[in-house]
Amino acid sequence: MSTLNDNVIRMPQEWNFRRKVLYYLNFITVEPTLYLYFMAFMITTVLENAFFVDKACRVNHNLNSSVCDDISNEAYSKLNKEVQITVSNFNFKNDIAGHGGQIILAMFMGAWSDKRGRKMPLLIGLLGKLYYSSMIIVNSLQPTWPVEYILYTATLPMAFTGADVAIFAAALSYLVDVSSSENRTLRVTLLEVVYLSTMPTGIALGSYLFGNVVNKSFTIMFSINVSLMILAVLYTCLRLEWRTTDKQTPLPKLRYVLCDFFDYKHVVFTFKTLFKKRLENRRRYLLLLIGVMGIYTFQREEKNTCYLYLQNVFHWTVGEISHFRTFQSALQNVGLITTIPIMSKFFGWKDTVIVMVGAFANIFGRIFFIQATTSFVFYTGGVFAAVGPIIQPVLRSMVSKIIAVSEKGATFSVLSVADNAFPIISGVMYSKLYNSTLNTMPNAFFYLTVVTQLCVIVAVIYIQCTATSEDNLIHSDKRDDYTDVDAENVET
Repeated sequence: MSTLNDNVIRMPQEWNFRRKVLYYLNFITVEPTLYLYFMAFMITTVLENAFFVDKACRVNHNLNSSVCDDISNEAYSKLNKEVQITVSNFNFKNDIAGHGGQIILAMFMGAWSDKRGRKMPLLIGLLGKLYYSSMIIVNSLQPTWPVEYILYTATLPMAFTGADVAIFAAALSYLVDVSSSENRTLRVTLLEVVYLSTMPTGIALGSYLFGNVVNKSFTIMFSINVSLMILAVLYTCLRLEWRTTDKQTPLPKLRYVLCDFFDYKHVVFTFKTLFKKRLENRRRYLLLLIGVMGIYTFQREEKNTCYLYLQNVFHWTVGEISHFRTFQSALQNVGLITTIPIMSKFFGWKDTVIVMVGAFANIFGRIFFIQATTSFVFYTGGVFAAVGPIIQPVLRSMVSKIIAVSEKGATFSVLSVADNAFPIISGVMYSKLYNSTLNTMPNAFFYLTVVTQLCVIVAVIYIQCTATSEDNLIHSDKRDDYTDVDAENVET
């Protein structure tokens, strides 16, 4: 089955139902890859935090099973806080180790994929995540290994495959390559819906299997993760094309691949793409949008700290935290499916306005989280916060419209760094803030999220006020041809 580019081929009206179904199936490209990848990690997302706590409890603090199996119990509050500090310190080290290598590779990977295609970096990233899950299994089978061994045996090696940055940058670039500018926002949004649909189902399924089927075995749960990652790798190998544009050339011989990949010209091209002069302040808007993506996703590392907070303050069990995550992620999917089409198509709102709506929703959600003393109030905050993820697909679509086709890989690799590697900063800040306020104001980390979302609002207000028309945010080869443009009209 070949990939269908919606720029080129239209469906004849006289086709029968079967041919129409096959026609639409040809549009499916990276969606199953991201679905399987996300399903793998949603099944274990809450359990991964629980595994870190369990490791720290049993090995680092040498506590017995009766305590560690019920560590969220209020009777063990003092011991729980000691374990939480250990896990919080591990989280920020793990974040740094997990994302440092990805940032370095992103400088090469994006420009290289523009030249050689998206499939190889996507496969390398998937294999890195497959390795990570496999090593978590190994760690779960070693009763004397402390939680820090996960960093050395699983996280660090994974980081040097590009992991999340490679997967997202390559998948999004692939999708944009085969999408028309008219359908791009819709297809990017549908991709978000597809892989985010795994959040409620994956978290709920993982919680059920962990508590009712596998007798709380971390080894079996991460084995399921590995199985799904293998399927993602196989699908990518068999279904996706090596090249998605005519400008991409075949891979060189195997012995030259590393030299071809780590060519310094890729780094030069990436920086030139970001900082090249563009008409109508588009360089400024491009850099600002990438920054906004990083600031927005800053709050992603709130998740790990929130797990500790809910265990410490509300004394929720793994199952109760899973139920809340399932509830919130289900609402997120409903929000993505309904709010973006309504706002953009029905009301005709600009992308910048939609981003502001998402940021305000995040702020209102955190206000409820901060004030919550009961589960009901905390769940109410989750309702507001569930609208926040509408920001990401809109930002990605805005970035894709500003750049040329030949710049997609380089730009999306940097965008994916902002999207996935920002925890190298945010993880440290959330962990340190939580540790320092654990005994006085444990909900202080929610204020940090509020500040970041206010920064998002300020940035998009600036874009809204300075971009006199939407054409200023859309790339045009004719207008960006600087050989025919007076220098006075080009941003300096």
